[in-house]
Amino acid sequence: MSADAIFQGLRTGLTPFLGLPLTLEPRAVAGVVLGAPCDAGVLHRPGARLGPWALRAAAMGLGTRPMPERLREGREPLAPAAAEGWVDGGNIPTLPFSLGEALAAVQATVGDWVRFGCRTLMLGGDHAMTLGALRALARQHGPLGLLHLDAHPDAADGAAWGTEIHHGTWVRQALLEGLLDPERVLQAGLRAPRFDDGELAFLAAAGVRMWSPADLRDPLLSLQLKEDLARVGEGPAYVSVDLDALDPVLAPAVAEPVPGGLALAEALRLVHAARAWPRPWVGADLMELAPDLEGGEATARVAAHLALHLLA
Repeated sequence: MSADAIFQGLRTGLTPFLGLPLTLEPRAVAGVVLGAPCDAGVLHRPGARLGPWALRAAAMGLGTRPMPERLREGREPLAPAAAEGWVDGGNIPTLPFSLGEALAAVQATVGDWVRFGCRTLMLGGDHAMTLGALRALARQHGPLGLLHLDAHPDAADGAAWGTEIHHGTWVRQALLEGLLDPERVLQAGLRAPRFDDGELAFLAAAGVRMWSPADLRDPLLSLQLKEDLARVGEGPAYVSVDLDALDPVLAPAVAEPVPGGLALAEALRLVHAARAWPRPWVGADLMELAPDLEGGEATARVAAHLALHLLA
C-alpha cells in the first residue's frame, strides 16, 4: 500500500481496497472494485452484507504484487502491480431488505462503469448479487462465459422457497435470461448434498461443465479440465468465486460451509487459468463472506489474497 493510499485513508476514514484510489463517479479507468453489501438472498447464516467492509480491512497492508510462482531467477518474469489503473468505486447502494431493488442497483451501478469500458470486481454480499452484474455485463458484451467456483451449483428451482431468485438460483436464472453461453460455463468445487437431481439435470442439459474436488484432482482428467477452462475464455467471460468453494478449515465464515472443499492452491490454479484466455475477464466477484461468523477475520484474509490473484 502506497503512502498516498495510507494518507487518503487517514483523511477520509475509509479503507479503499488494496489502497486503490477512491473514485465514486464512474469514469474511464482500467477497472473498478465495487462492494455489494446485501444478503437479502441468503437462506441460512446471514451476514454477508458486511463482507465488503471486512474484505477492504483485510486488504490493508497487502502489497499489490503477488509472489511469483517460481522464484528462481529467469524462470518467472516479475509481474506488474495487480490492479494497475483500477479504482475503488465504493459500495453499491443496495437496500438490505429488498432483493429486487438490490439487484436493480447492482445492475445500474455496474452498467454505469461498464459503459466506460471498465472491468469490474464485486465484493459480496450474497451470491444472488452476481445476477445483477451479469445483466449489466451481458448487455454490453453479449452472452458471457463463466468460471464459477462454488460448493453448490446455484441452479435450483426457487419455487420451494417461494421466490425465483435467491443465492442458490442465480445460475439457473442467468441461463434462462440468456446472460450466459452455457457451452462456456464451468463450475468447479461442487460437492454439497442435494435435495434432488433436478439442478444437475438442468445444467447437464444446458451443456454446463461440472467438476467436483475429486474430479479436479484426478490426473486422468487434467487434459479435459484444461480444455474446459480454455473454452470459458473463448469470448467475454466472468469469474465468480463463492468462498464456500474452499474447505471450511480455510474459509469457515460463509453462509453454507461444506466439508471437503478446495485447498487455496487448487483455487488459485483455477483462477490463474484465466491468464491463458485470449482476453482478460470482463467481470469477477468474491461472494458470501459473512465476517461476523466464527473465523471471519481469517476467511476475509484468504479472500483478499484470492482477489489479489484475480487482479494480477
